[in-house]
Amino acid sequence: MRIPVIAMLAAAVLAVAACDLPERATAVRAAARTSDALAGRPRDGKPMAPAGAEDASPVLDRVEARVSRALTRVTIPADDFSMARDAVHPDVACLPEPWNGARCWAMYTPYLNSDPSWENPAILVARGEDDWAKPAGIRNPIVPWPGPNMYNSDPDQAFDPGTNALVSVYREVSGGQNRIMLFSTRDARTWTHPVLAFAERNHDAVSPALVIDGKRSARMWYVQTGVMGCTATSSQIVMRTAQPAPGQPFESAAWSEPQRVAFSQPGFVVWHMDVIPLPNAQGYVAALASYAPGNGCASSDVWLAVSRDGLAWNTFAVPVLWRGMKAARDLKIATWYRTAMRYDADADSLHLWPSGMASNGTWSVFHTAVPFSEIIGLLRSATPADMPRAALLQRTPVLADVLARMP
Repeated sequence: MRIPVIAMLAAAVLAVAACDLPERATAVRAAARTSDALAGRPRDGKPMAPAGAEDASPVLDRVEARVSRALTRVTIPADDFSMARDAVHPDVACLPEPWNGARCWAMYTPYLNSDPSWENPAILVARGEDDWAKPAGIRNPIVPWPGPNMYNSDPDQAFDPGTNALVSVYREVSGGQNRIMLFSTRDARTWTHPVLAFAERNHDAVSPALVIDGKRSARMWYVQTGVMGCTATSSQIVMRTAQPAPGQPFESAAWSEPQRVAFSQPGFVVWHMDVIPLPNAQGYVAALASYAPGNGCASSDVWLAVSRDGLAWNTFAVPVLWRGMKAARDLKIATWYRTAMRYDADADSLHLWPSGMASNGTWSVFHTAVPFSEIIGLLRSATPADMPRAALLQRTPVLADVLARMP
């Protein structure tokens, strides 16, 4: 009787392994795709050409075709403070399985009339890529107005696998400082009291982007612009790290001193950013709202950048979203702004949620998805000659007080 039992056990093991093969194959394919895209070459070692390279149309035309194919406005409910639907600074965090009833959660700040007193972090459940709703029992914003001569902005979030909590950060501007505040929730109903993670002088901690890996090692990138803020003529990106002890919440973790990253985007000033990790520790992707010196942040376009280690970044000669593209003109976009991202490894799809201000001063969030490897290939193939400098360098005709209130 031993031989049949052994045979049955062997068959069972093989069956389990076979069931696991598709998942492993998907992971391997995803790792190969992201590695190829970052390296700028296919797995067979031949020179990399973007899909559709036989198309002789200009690079920006091909980028726009991919980006605008599914560009749509995201449905966002009015918050309970400003009572308006104006929204800016989106961020999206997703898990493989539902967490408190949903896989994906979004943060943003209301921004009625570009008035920073309304600009306080709010939470939404992502019922779809372009349909965000207020969770039951929540009053938005979840962070209150800090008071006169102060404001909140730039929320970002990431899941902590050690505590099963959604960790959020935002920037409080007060007393001549940018104070990066951190808080969390385990049930999407109640949040810990925000605590100070670290502070920089105005405006040297703009648009924090938080990533927490499976070992609870956290990285946070942010932009330093100095006292000129939204009208700075140069900026730099730095990164801090944190590693809490087992069971220790991030609220009490110590953050390292800032480390400057190797990042260069000639001719443009980085203002806002988001960073997401690629699967299997393949690297990182950043989305950056940048403007030409002398224009200010109310004349921004969105660029992508990629990195193997989060410290040395590769940039591209052309943006992925710009004000002069037909889709932006149709939407009457006066400026693109902070853009959130999510990467779908199964489909090799990069989801983008850019925020933008229309020419009438209203703020909205949009969604589109692009084939990641293909769009990176297109951007890699671009040269400075492909960039419509006249359109990108043109200052958006917006009210002066709007620009003045975007420090």
